[in-house]
Amino acid sequence: KAFDLKDTALQSIAEIVHDIDLKDNKYGRKEAEGLAQIVTGLSQKLKDDNKLLEKGLEIFDALYQYYS
Repeated sequence: KAFDLKDTALQSIAEIVHDIDLKDNKYGRKEAEGLAQIVTGLSQKLKDDNKLLEKGLEIFDALYQYYS
């Protein structure tokens, strides 16, 4: 809200990340648990931070495409 973004895809992703990060289910995003498991699995599998960032960005780019 601080940046007043109007992009609905970004809003959807922000809600999912909020629910994962704060664990308060404020937005009730059903995708949160699955995405959290994927990200946790990636961080367990990939010990190289650059590779982890690269794969993580691919996932979030795919989510952005889905919600666009």
